[in-house]
Amino acid sequence: MQHLTNQVKILTSFISAALMSGCTAIELPVSESPDLAQTEKPIVLSHAPVTLSPDWLLVWEDQFEGEQINKRNWSLEVNCWGGGNNEQQCYTDDPNNAFVKDGFLHIVALKQSHTGPDNAEGTIGGATKTLPYTSARLSTKDKRDTKYGRYEIRAKLPGGQGSWPAIWMLPTDNKYGTWAASGEIDIMEAVNLNTLSDAAGVKNDDLESRVYGTLHYGRNWPDNVYKGQAATLPNGVNPTEGFHTYAIEWEEGEIRWYVDNIHYATQTQEGWYSQYEAEEGKLINASGAAPFDEKFHLLLNLAVGGAWSANANDKGIDEGLFPRTMLVDSVKVYRCKVDRWKGKGCASRSEHAIQVIGHEAPEILATDDSYADGPTLEIFTETLNASLAYASYDPLDIVDYQEVTEPDRGTVLQVNKNEGSGNIYFRSPVTDVTHWQETGELVFDLKVESMADGVELLVKMDSGWPKTSDYTVPLSAMNEWKTVRIPIADILKRDNRFAGGNQADPTMITNLLVFEPQGKMSFKLDNMRFEK
Repeated sequence: MQHLTNQVKILTSFISAALMSGCTAIELPVSESPDLAQTEKPIVLSHAPVTLSPDWLLVWEDQFEGEQINKRNWSLEVNCWGGGNNEQQCYTDDPNNAFVKDGFLHIVALKQSHTGPDNAEGTIGGATKTLPYTSARLSTKDKRDTKYGRYEIRAKLPGGQGSWPAIWMLPTDNKYGTWAASGEIDIMEAVNLNTLSDAAGVKNDDLESRVYGTLHYGRNWPDNVYKGQAATLPNGVNPTEGFHTYAIEWEEGEIRWYVDNIHYATQTQEGWYSQYEAEEGKLINASGAAPFDEKFHLLLNLAVGGAWSANANDKGIDEGLFPRTMLVDSVKVYRCKVDRWKGKGCASRSEHAIQVIGHEAPEILATDDSYADGPTLEIFTETLNASLAYASYDPLDIVDYQEVTEPDRGTVLQVNKNEGSGNIYFRSPVTDVTHWQETGELVFDLKVESMADGVELLVKMDSGWPKTSDYTVPLSAMNEWKTVRIPIADILKRDNRFAGGNQADPTMITNLLVFEPQGKMSFKLDNMRFEK
């Protein structure tokens, strides 16, 4: 649940990516966040539940009987880090935030100020932070870590603007690197349930009812990616109205999502990947079903606000709603006794489930930066420089780019962006561009075809967030090609406007150029180059 800022405009700044939708394992600046768990159109769960295989063998369960949280199963996080998503709660071990009563685990978000460690580990002695809410996050790490199986959690979810319940999994050992190269599995997360829905095509009085299942993977942040699927319950039932069972079945190379045993989504290893750093910083492709081939642990939490929930539906946090409670009736974990080592042989599949199309692994670029020696560096002229690769920071799935044919010009690059966060960037080997600073210019042809009023187009050079320099591109009349010349020194001397006091390091450029409209815009680029 890292599954993206404290207000929509700032969301548009470039991170080159996480979500963990509400669950990141790395810290982001308050003006940024990783992936919002935005997905394809939700599937309505109108088909029949599947029949579960009798070969699922119960490994462990927690029915939350008695009067205390079972410490053999669960640890409680203690920090005011904000989950890496600018969430507004401190996680505590206070029994008012997490307790067992009447056969249920209660995870309670309270409106009360609290001060604690400003780091994910909860290490005491460093920086602290004060946040206006408290809540709880429970983890089975180093207690109930498993690989492959069926994971069932029966829970009743809270609603209201600013609520963000999550049931999810993280790798225990981070074999392939830090988040999200080693993966994240979101069994279920939801935001702002029972508020007015902001889903496309809904009626004005429809209430938010979507639940999401998502995978995060790829490379270490910010070069991670994610893919998921949303679902709504049968007959318009809202997840706040009662208990429902949220589950995944995880086997080697395949993960399936269920609500009340209705199979609604599947992802396979053909749509995920992990690229991690070996010796000397060289990236390599992990083999097989990586990163989802190692032990993971469960997490249960209720976040408040943050990058996703505070920027969706009615926006912000409805302070008058709190306290909010997530109730968990049971947690059950099974293994497949047909093949316990690969988890295969117990699948419960439905022909109605969505086959989620994931992401292809991006090309691993050469580490040699001699391509930029000069005196001319062709970036895009008919084709992209072979030492570079296209990529986009696109948390809301609103950025589209493609090479198209333009009459009298040949091949040009078309870029379209709607309102919200996103950009296109040109990945590069780590490149030293200091020799371009004295007389070098960025030169490109630009044609703006449409744009919202007052929208700026930024061009950036990036050595890893927040070490980014940005420059406002001068725009010409609509639908006219214009050659733009910008001294490279003028770009590099600028601060990152979204994180003041930071600039790109010209000796360590990792994204040679970034084009980021600050709103809705459609434009074309051609003849992009550095010249001395």
